[in-house]
Amino acid sequence: MDNYESTLDAARRHFLEYDIALLAKRPGITDAGNHLKTRFFAQTVRIEKSTGQVTLDGEKVDFVQGLSIYDWLCDRKPGAAAAGEYCPVGSLPGVFVGGSGLQICPKSLADAIQRSPEAFHRRMESMGATPVSYGDIGYRLEIFPGLHMLLKFYFADEEFPPSVMLLWDRNMLQFVRYETIYYIAGCLNERLRCL
Repeated sequence: MDNYESTLDAARRHFLEYDIALLAKRPGITDAGNHLKTRFFAQTVRIEKSTGQVTLDGEKVDFVQGLSIYDWLCDRKPGAAAAGEYCPVGSLPGVFVGGSGLQICPKSLADAIQRSPEAFHRRMESMGATPVSYGDIGYRLEIFPGLHMLLKFYFADEEFPPSVMLLWDRNMLQFVRYETIYYIAGCLNERLRCL
């Protein structure tokens, strides 16, 4: 077992330590008998109660998907509530590093959107995203039930290359750990990779 598999397995075992009946009562989680159901970027998440195994639209999760889902399930702070206000990752309350959030999105994603904005719009619509008036193209995406983020895209001009910025709910760290934000961004980047 490599380090990634070992870490994912530790997260699975951590999930099994929780009171599953209490987890099932959280908003956005459905108790479906022998498993729990929720959503992650408009995909169906199924968590087996007895084993903690997670699938995403019927497929086994990879490392970043699994850790994102387990963290949201297990490390949510009591009384966590989405703010509905958005900011770059470096501006989240309690984060003491600078940054605009641009570093989370690879340049290749901005280039792909620049080349084919129609494909980007179709992908966003397939993910249930809602258009918003931010940037040249903006969308509001539901990460987990009730927890959203914004994606802003700017076309290239004479001075600047195309760019993508992710903005996170101001209370994001009530739901997941700081490093998990980068895993979630990686999951989104993967969903958008084949534009």
